[in-house]
Amino acid sequence: MGKVVDLKAFKKRLRKKDRWSSLTDWLRLATLLRQGMEEFNEAIVVMDFLGLKRAFEARFSDIILKNKNIGVDFFLCGNYISALLTETANTPPESWYAVDYFIKAEEENNPIALRQGANVCFLIYAIFPLRGQIRCMKLSDYEAMARGMYYNYHGRTGIKVAYFMSQQFKPMAKITRECLKELR
Repeated sequence: MGKVVDLKAFKKRLRKKDRWSSLTDWLRLATLLRQGMEEFNEAIVVMDFLGLKRAFEARFSDIILKNKNIGVDFFLCGNYISALLTETANTPPESWYAVDYFIKAEEENNPIALRQGANVCFLIYAIFPLRGQIRCMKLSDYEAMARGMYYNYHGRTGIKVAYFMSQQFKPMAKITRECLKELR
């Protein structure tokens, strides 16, 4: 006949497998980061890039909780953007022209180039809007290109955060601007 399946054991295995898909886990982390932010109240002195990333993560979590944008997608995007900003502070992009990455992705069949191009578009849209005017493009063009590149990157790799970045692009850009203003 049939086999009896212990659902408790299955549920435990599922939790261990995809730990950060739970909103509860993200809220717990955001609360810890928010409590740790009290250390940064006076001034932020960052000695290394890990400290910078933690400062960004704490600010993003705080803003997301304040704005009541509570969802796994916002927390994933916040952590992704924290890593992106830290990486950009360490090594700037090879090119500020997003089209270069699109061409590279197609010629080399390299989905990582799509992510890099989308990241450049995000940085221009959220942080460096004047840089976007160099090529006589509107910010809405950068938004459309970034959303498309993130979505294509998700389609080729299956990475969830790329899909969430394509869907939550504008709110995350706004949160990023707010985060950088608070860090000044």
